Amino acid sequence: MPWGGAPKCPGCERSVYPMDQVIAADRKPFHNRCIRCQMFGCGNELTARTIHQYEGVNICEKCHDNIYRNKVYGPPEGGESLEERRRREEEERLAREQAERSKRDRKCMECDKKTFPEDSDELSPGMYYHKTCMKCSACERKPEDDDPLIMGNRNEDDVFGPQILDPYCKFCFAKKFKMSAVHIQEIVTIAPELAIGL
Repeated sequence: MPWGGAPKCPGCERSVYPMDQVIAADRKPFHNRCIRCQMFGCGNELTARTIHQYEGVNICEKCHDNIYRNKVYGPPEGGESLEERRRREEEERLAREQAERSKRDRKCMECDKKTFPEDSDELSPGMYYHKTCMKCSACERKPEDDDPLIMGNRNEDDVFGPQILDPYCKFCFAKKFKMSAVHIQEIVTIAPELAIGL
């Protein structure tokens, strides 16, 4: 500012006189019309540090970042695309239908063949498995007398979705559901009827 002159407004670079000046947060004088962000719907107060020019108007730092930030289209990092989601939902729908058919017709959940009382076991209400088809769905370990299979939800993340149960050995169940294998063994020995629907 020259001697005796008026200070310059950081928004328009013109002289600002005491009658029409507004002091910003950083104590710089602005014109009344220049102190606010001129993006439609914004109206944030500007300071000499946060002022940006865009197509001849003054905008705030937030609006400037929204304009010039790198935009990423598509699913977020680690998310599933629309096509993957449709494929997953279709697979879940088919699995539910197959499970319902198997329950209704008393078919083995693994091989989808008819079961009879002498060659099959009911691991969960309405879910029958041939004795030769019974194995852990993660590691394919066969059940033993002291190590029965435990039924667990296939998709533990989807709490509100329909339950599709798979058999697990106690070690895979503990790993998948982050539970102690010792705790699972206690449940199986204390209340074996609860181990099926655990």
